[in-house]
Amino acid sequence: MTGDASKAKADFAELFDKRTKEVFTSEANRVRAGELAYEYYKKSFGCSQSLFQAFQDVLEIKDDFWFKAIAGLQGGGSCGLTCGALTAGFVLISARVGRTGIDQGLEAILPAFEPCHQLTLWFKPMFKSTVCSEITGVNWFDMNDVVNHYLGPKGPETIEKCAVLTGTTAARVAEILAGL
Repeated sequence: MTGDASKAKADFAELFDKRTKEVFTSEANRVRAGELAYEYYKKSFGCSQSLFQAFQDVLEIKDDFWFKAIAGLQGGGSCGLTCGALTAGFVLISARVGRTGIDQGLEAILPAFEPCHQLTLWFKPMFKSTVCSEITGVNWFDMNDVVNHYLGPKGPETIEKCAVLTGTTAARVAEILAGL
């Protein structure tokens, strides 16, 4: 990595840390993150990127690389596993308290556990599962099922359910970040 790229990466991390501390102390900003995530999901689909875009907008920072990278979390990793909004929440929490290098070892991983557990312990009873296919009723391994579901009579109901889930999760992640 060049010196400029390394500096840009460090600058982004510092800006993210600073902005989350400043912005999410306000309940109005936490609510706004949830509202935007809901709106983005309804407009453009995709829980992880809708949540991430809301955070970029509220924090007034943008990173196209991470926006693109987080796309694979949607639809439970595109195969119905762990909900992409929940997983995106883990990513944002870890961006604040995760380790910065592999050589830091086990001790540096531990600070992310408690807030990620906090998010999961809130999420699971709220949405009855952490598994996308259980929440949506979609077999993500069958693209015909995915298309038929979302374009069929159950689609609007599932889209609304996931938009609410994404918005609610965004607000909860913002609240957790405010406490870190």
